[in-house]
Amino acid sequence: MRFENARSAMQHAKTFHQQLGDFYHSLSSQVTQPKAKLLLDYITQQERSLVDALSAFESSTPKGVLDTWLQYANDSEILKLPAIASSKAIHTAEDILNISTQMSDELLSLYAQVEEQIDEEQVKAIFHNLADMQVQKQKKITMNYDRLMDM
Repeated sequence: MRFENARSAMQHAKTFHQQLGDFYHSLSSQVTQPKAKLLLDYITQQERSLVDALSAFESSTPKGVLDTWLQYANDSEILKLPAIASSKAIHTAEDILNISTQMSDELLSLYAQVEEQIDEEQVKAIFHNLADMQVQKQKKITMNYDRLMDM
């Protein structure tokens, strides 16, 4: 384990969203189903919006709040594209939804780890809210997937 502050954990999350946006955008050339392409475009836009939201959130948070130190397990597996995403052929909207859910779970795991390490209630609330935001994003993606499948 190594020591990091809450700002570093948030930066990890922001970088992960950037990587996800790029990843989903690159998948667009691999899929042929129109519904899968639509879902990828939507998820790519969602990831880019989250990067912007995290940047705005970080800059609007009072100075010092995100400088809270924590002991954080920053192992090689946290916030990396899961092996299934890079090794499996992705063809359908269902494949995309499954990967999106798996990657969302990665972020939720990070937020839970950070929240456990922090005693400062204001910072704990920040990461709890980020987790809620991630859950809501994944619900929207799932709802849009369901709508696409009904078309």
